[in-house]
Amino acid sequence: MTTPSKKKQPVRFEQAMSRLEQIIQKLDDPSTELEEMIPLVEEGLTLIRSSKELLHNAELRIRTLENPQEPPATPADQAAPASEDEPDGFSLQ
Repeated sequence: MTTPSKKKQPVRFEQAMSRLEQIIQKLDDPSTELEEMIPLVEEGLTLIRSSKELLHNAELRIRTLENPQEPPATPADQAAPASEDEPDGFSLQ
């Protein structure tokens, strides 16, 4: 008998922000070793990317609500290209 595979639940924005705070605290801790830091950075970047997508999709939904006469834009239509300085399109400024 095989067990059904669990579908990966989408991360909620608030959960992502909470986890990012935990990751940052761990990375700021001088006792955190390099071997621990690398997967934390990878996880953090993944959370940042998914959070940006969530925010972008929310913005598209709000724009659609504000302008119901306009056809809804797809995320691909509204995607902003990342700058060269920000390879993942994220800035802490």
